[in-house]
Amino acid sequence: MDPSPPLYGFPCARVEFAIVGIWRCRCAMGSVFHVRFGSKRGHVYVPGDTSDEGSKNGGTSTAAIDGLERTSKRDWHAEVHQEGKDLRVFEEVPWHAIVQMEDVCQELESSMEGISTAEAEARLATHGYNRLKPQKGRTLLQKIWEQLNNILIYVLVIAGIVSGVFEEWAEMGLIFFVVVTNCTIGVIQEGKAEKAANSLQAMLSSNATVLRDGTKVNIDAEYVVPGDVVFLKSGDRVPADARLLEVTNLEVQESVITGESSAVKKDLEPSPLDAPLGDRRCMAYSATTVVAGKGMAIVCSTGEDAEIGRISTIVSALEREKPNIVVQLDIIGKWVSIIVIILAVASFFIFKYGPVDASVKDSFKNSVAIAVSVIPEGLPAVIAIALSMGVTAMAAKNAIIRQLSCVETLGSLTVICSDKTGTLTKNEMTVVELRTNQTGVQLAGVGFHGKGDLHAPAGESFSEEQVEHFKRVIRIGVLCNDSSISITQDEHGQELGWQHSGSSTEVALLFAGWKAGLDQLTLERDHPRLGCIPFESGHKFMATLNQFEDGNLYCFKGAADRLIELSSHQLVNNNFHQKCAIDRAAWHQHVDELASRGLRVIALCIAEQKQFPGLLQTEPLKIAKRKPFLTILGLAAIIDPPREECIDSIEEAHRAGINVKMVTGDHVGTALAIGKILKIANDEGVLCLTGQELDKMSPEELRSQVKHCNIFARTSPENKLQIVQALQAEGEICSMTGDGVNDAPALKAANVGVAMGITGTDVSKEVSQMVLADDNFSSIIAAVKEGRKVWDNLTKVLILNFPANIGQGLSLFFASFFSGLDGAPLTAIQALYVNLITAVTLGLMMAAEPPEKNIMNRPPRKPRKRLFGKKVVWRCLFVSTQIVLAVIGVYAWGQKWPEAYSVEKRRGEAFSLLVFLQMIYSLNVRFLKTTSIRLGVFSGNKYVPLSFLLIIGLQCLIIYTPGIQNFFEVEGIDGYQWLRIIVIMIILFLDVEFEKLVLDRYVFPKVKPLLRRIGFRTPTAMGIKQVFKFKGAEILPSGRMVRNVSLGRMATEIKQSFKTGDG
Repeated sequence: MDPSPPLYGFPCARVEFAIVGIWRCRCAMGSVFHVRFGSKRGHVYVPGDTSDEGSKNGGTSTAAIDGLERTSKRDWHAEVHQEGKDLRVFEEVPWHAIVQMEDVCQELESSMEGISTAEAEARLATHGYNRLKPQKGRTLLQKIWEQLNNILIYVLVIAGIVSGVFEEWAEMGLIFFVVVTNCTIGVIQEGKAEKAANSLQAMLSSNATVLRDGTKVNIDAEYVVPGDVVFLKSGDRVPADARLLEVTNLEVQESVITGESSAVKKDLEPSPLDAPLGDRRCMAYSATTVVAGKGMAIVCSTGEDAEIGRISTIVSALEREKPNIVVQLDIIGKWVSIIVIILAVASFFIFKYGPVDASVKDSFKNSVAIAVSVIPEGLPAVIAIALSMGVTAMAAKNAIIRQLSCVETLGSLTVICSDKTGTLTKNEMTVVELRTNQTGVQLAGVGFHGKGDLHAPAGESFSEEQVEHFKRVIRIGVLCNDSSISITQDEHGQELGWQHSGSSTEVALLFAGWKAGLDQLTLERDHPRLGCIPFESGHKFMATLNQFEDGNLYCFKGAADRLIELSSHQLVNNNFHQKCAIDRAAWHQHVDELASRGLRVIALCIAEQKQFPGLLQTEPLKIAKRKPFLTILGLAAIIDPPREECIDSIEEAHRAGINVKMVTGDHVGTALAIGKILKIANDEGVLCLTGQELDKMSPEELRSQVKHCNIFARTSPENKLQIVQALQAEGEICSMTGDGVNDAPALKAANVGVAMGITGTDVSKEVSQMVLADDNFSSIIAAVKEGRKVWDNLTKVLILNFPANIGQGLSLFFASFFSGLDGAPLTAIQALYVNLITAVTLGLMMAAEPPEKNIMNRPPRKPRKRLFGKKVVWRCLFVSTQIVLAVIGVYAWGQKWPEAYSVEKRRGEAFSLLVFLQMIYSLNVRFLKTTSIRLGVFSGNKYVPLSFLLIIGLQCLIIYTPGIQNFFEVEGIDGYQWLRIIVIMIILFLDVEFEKLVLDRYVFPKVKPLLRRIGFRTPTAMGIKQVFKFKGAEILPSGRMVRNVSLGRMATEIKQSFKTGDG
């Protein structure tokens, strides 16, 4: 026996399937290796000498395998006797590639008569129900714990408990109020990605008609099993993946899993082994919808083994990377907690055993005050509200955000991978040119509307006779047409818009006719249809028989290559009554020239009925093979036109340093043509890569090519996922657009998954972070601009808040060193007020800052850029030092001048100074790069004056209202104290402006290169280990792969096999 005979005519070498590259394993001597992955089977192939002729043809080395036994047509068993041989795993021949239907039935152990009820029950026990495994959602308690599981929360809880022990009920209540509020906000803002699996389940069929015991029965689709024969008709949802046995004009809408918008005409011919999902015309897939005709099929895969189940498994297995802002806030939280614990513990011992010699209670109170002072209790709320403000602004620009943290991620995008149809283009096919054998005419106006006319190319002119000829050519396309268009008007006759139905190509021809002055209804009345041959992919044309004055005519329209070969004549001088032999070479040259511009070419032809009677009764495939007999009139060139606004948006993206890539299922020529119009295509290097080319690349080649190629054509869902992961492995922050179920894995894996709001499925919307309400690429660019603004404003919030937090904490800490101060300058209640009221008010004001003018003229910030960077650290130290000196200084000064004030009066001055210093400092922060000494310092943001008035009013209310004074332990301050506060405010404002002018402009640009030269790096603890997932592997920035995990279909199958013991 040949150790490795070809399977169904395919050499084994052609069906190689790699899990991660080539899957290699070691087998011990004498071990048995039986390849079975769940319900899938393959065989072991041990490579022999590649020079061996048998090995070249897919054979194996007989010396390496002993006792090879063929147990079925698709299952192999091998006993390996040589240790250390590399084993290659070959997948079985897929269902769509098996040539003989008998072999399909034999492999499924079924027949055209289906299976018995008893057999169905047995298979149901083996394969399980035909449904998707529900994804486990998190309970409310789990979500609450995720919000509480934070070291900052731990510190606050301990501080609250200590306050309760010493009966400081007001402090305890406020502290726990902060904890509950932050937890509530976090739970409410949780994403809803877990709904994706439920959306997929909802797409499955609920009922199915099957053949059981030789009888048609209607059953719940959950009980369909492999081997069942199912019946399909128009309106049905396909219950499982099935190989077609019989079809009658069967058309299936498969956009949910392939992304192709047009329905697919099905047939029984087996597809090539490597045929993409959308080209497997002999298969019907679960969750797709029958739109026309009927058929019968035998079920091959159900539930998780079906294509939609595979997508569900990948979506569930993919772990979305934490957004940068979440990671950054975690890092900030850890460092703040460390600082708080150190200061609080040190303060307790210094207060208790140092110069102050305070009691245990007072020492604990001071430690609690330091803890609540340094911790930015209001920061989570400010960040959540700032992100929500970004969400609102983006929604106004048709970008609906589903996950708050996505707002920040948008601002750091370096690559946008966009679909073509409907996103970069209008998804409205338009006839832009009509070509005859002598000349051509252009049609103005793009999209599904009747605006436009016929006009000559530049430098040419047409006579009325030529224009009439073009109209006669277009007339054929209008008559040979099953679609319709209509215009809607209001009661006053004003145009409201156009309605259309049918094939987009036919609709394009109807609008071309309208532009030429041809009304469909009028033409159909003047030239009634007498018969028709519908379009089918097998013969590639449509034909109608229409009545004309001088004799009935066959009107043909279809693929140019097919109809040119069927044509024998062409017109002479555009005269319908004069014909000559066709010049095929010239017509093919016209087609090539139009196709090179990305245009889809349709040929329009006629034939006289009197010369070919009974043509409509002839089998269409026989017509396609007969001798040439048509007269070709012209070619219609059609394109899905780019959106005009996208051209400007892509230019804006390029100025912003964002690379735009087109990922489409369309053909290479069309993709390149649109890419050149939109200025996406590279000027040099690889212009376009196809999905099949990507599949053949190694991981290293894929990463290199994907980064430098901007157009990808004929891509599959797996290719989209490959592109996303390869870009992430190169350190890119990427976005991916999609609308179908098939796009769900790539949308979830992308840093920002963008679903289409109009054409998108519920599944794609659930796994995405952003939904485009208008399916327009320009909305993504608008969202990027808003995302950059949000990041800038969050940086301003941190630079504003942390100096005040650190300043008030250190003020309390250093006060413990001085015994003569007679108490702490601030209390825990005052610190909480500053953090919850003053800081939040000013933080929200800062979050509403408008974007800087050059925001889209600068490159994207570095991936994983620290929110708490060197600039923020320096500004915190610079400003907080001045706050500490000012707060302790006025508190000590109040003991002597102008008189010895009481502790409450001095505390009122220190408390007010802290609030007003933060307020005046916010003006410095509004303009980080430029000076704030300007006339418009209060303009450009309506919330600035409102926030200032609110803070001043509340502060006066606190220090001058008797009941509130007691709660905050303060007294009203006099004119001398107000004078000190105003002077110190002015000094701080000018100091920061001097620092911005001198240090930012002259010192820092020289210090940074110096630090790099001496080898200074940010501490590892403050950084982030960048780990990118690529083809199931975790890859460090160096490119070293640290862990291999398979993500695709085989991963699930291997996992199932080990569970069942078959692996």
